[in-house]
Amino acid sequence: MKLLEKVINKAAHLLLHTESFKGYLEPLVQQFKPAWRAGFYRAKVIKIITLPANCISLELRPERSWPSHQAGQHVLLSCQFNGRLMTRTFSISSSQGQAERGNHIRLTIKTAKNGAFTSQLANELAVGDFVNLSEPMGEFLLPSCEPNSTDELFFIAAGSGITPFMAMLHTLAERDHIRTQNIYLCYFAKQGEHLFIDELTELKRFIPRLNVMFLVRKQGDSLASALKNVMPTSQVLICGPQQFKQDVDAVLNHFGHLSLNRQAEFFQTPLSNENNADIQQVTVLRHGQVTELLLTGNENLLNGLEQQGLSPNFGCRIGVCHQCQCIKKCGIVKNLRTGEQSDTGEQLIQLCISQAITPLELEL
Repeated sequence: MKLLEKVINKAAHLLLHTESFKGYLEPLVQQFKPAWRAGFYRAKVIKIITLPANCISLELRPERSWPSHQAGQHVLLSCQFNGRLMTRTFSISSSQGQAERGNHIRLTIKTAKNGAFTSQLANELAVGDFVNLSEPMGEFLLPSCEPNSTDELFFIAAGSGITPFMAMLHTLAERDHIRTQNIYLCYFAKQGEHLFIDELTELKRFIPRLNVMFLVRKQGDSLASALKNVMPTSQVLICGPQQFKQDVDAVLNHFGHLSLNRQAEFFQTPLSNENNADIQQVTVLRHGQVTELLLTGNENLLNGLEQQGLSPNFGCRIGVCHQCQCIKKCGIVKNLRTGEQSDTGEQLIQLCISQAITPLELEL
């Protein structure tokens, strides 16, 4: 069956100039099912809740075929605004149990006044609208717990990095009898911008061993003070901006915490520590056309190509969704997440987290 689907999609690509035959049928199907898209799942907006710190929570009812998620996972959310389909990645802030009981999931989103996507979410999306979801993704999950384990569990969040931990805490509240260790939530945010205060207070009723700390670094709450009780064998999960994650790592390393007991998920594309401003020639092959460009080496390839007037596929822009994946035919790139350099041969790369080290040839 999969072989037949591949053959049909290949024919659609050659004859119809679409990625799949289902994609070719999208406009027709959308006449009967608004917002239907090949490869995604429809979800209906059932509630929009305004939160502090320019955040909103979307409660979405996915179609029945949407796969169940695990606490800590994220999805691609796609919406069409002014005729343009836009996609971003967001963590699910509700548990699998909540989804099964209420037939909905919750996404909690930090909006930006000038953001191309989130500002329109806040201003144009309405209850009753349909959006698209990917299947759940990600390995930022609750660590397994041995019976009678005393290894403490630390959740360390900054800003909207609280969202996956809300899903995890609701999951623990639903089956807390299997956890015997203390659980600490170290939640950093600006003064007056902590989310879910009442919800976290309620969760403490169901998770007696949960300790919640609402912290503000500018008011003297330091990482070192918050993490002083972390033991080398403590299980630690970190979610927040990339710089916050680096700061937490530095403190934990100083305290002797074992990195193998640490998980992290961060937003923002990491910036190169090097000032690599060399100009690199990039040859782009797309739909049979060849374009020669000059890109600066201190820019990720996605931004560089967009600044030169090209429109590559993209989604999250942080190296998660792989929508900007393309083929590097030759040349060397640096992965901005890992710092590793590629070899010179052909391979798949992600434009949003790749930086040109030498002249490149790319096939989009």
